[in-house]
Order: sequence, then structure tokens, then C-alpha cells
Amino acid sequence: MPWRKQSKERVTLLLATSISGTEKLTTLMIEKSRNPMSFKGIKPFPLLHEANKKSWMTSEFFSEWLKQTNKKMCKEKKKIVLFIDNYMAHSLIPQMNAVKVVFLPPNTTSKLQPLDQGIIRSFKVFYRKERVKKVVDSIDKKHNIAV
Repeated sequence: MPWRKQSKERVTLLLATSISGTEKLTTLMIEKSRNPMSFKGIKPFPLLHEANKKSWMTSEFFSEWLKQTNKKMCKEKKKIVLFIDNYMAHSLIPQMNAVKVVFLPPNTTSKLQPLDQGIIRSFKVFYRKERVKKVVDSIDKKHNIAV
């Protein structure tokens, strides 16, 4: 098999769920491009989408996601606790009345966060599969119209 250069494309996802997995909060996806070419003419996935040059989480993106989550919880008359790691982008925590943020102790994230136990990997595999399927379906539709 010939050697291939590994892609430097990157996607950052913020996933949050209840401890039972029955309640899932809106996913935040951060990519390099605000409007990826592969999504042109395709209905977007139901998630929040942000973009920056390195596809990294920023404190502004995280803070905005928290505000939207708080707004949703207020609307649903719920109060929740979010357990998060000490990543530097998690430093800008807005005032909220329906969401309480609790930081995990250092070096415990991989042990205490269930999402790190394979759920994030499964989500990424599912997302990539769905993205490819949508692109192929879109190409098929355009091909069928042209015939």
C-alpha cells in the first residue's frame, strides 16, 4: 500500500448528555470553514456550528454554548449540573440560573467522563458516515437530473 500524507483537517465536537444518556444537549461542532464546500446544497445537521482557523474550542464558543444551553433549560423549567474538565477554553463561565458548572479534578477526565469511554469515537464514526452518505446522495441527485 503506497504511503499517503495524513489529512490535517480537524473537527472539534462538544458533546453533552445526562448520566443515563436519555437527555442529549445540542452538539457544538467547530470546523475550519464556516460553510464547508462538502455541505453546499445539503441540509445541515441539527447542531450548532462554529468555525476558526484551527478548528479549536475557544472560551467564546464555549460561553455562547453555555448561554444557549441555559436558555433552553430555563424554557424547559429544568436545572442541570454540567461536569467539565479544566481545559483553558472553559474559563469564561457566564452567569446562569438553570445550569451549574462543576470542574472535574485535574487528570481525572479520562476516568470520570463516560463520553471519553468510546461514545465520542462512535459519534465521530456515525457523523463521518452520515456526511459521506449525504454528499453521495447529493451527487446522485445531480447526476440523475443531468441524464
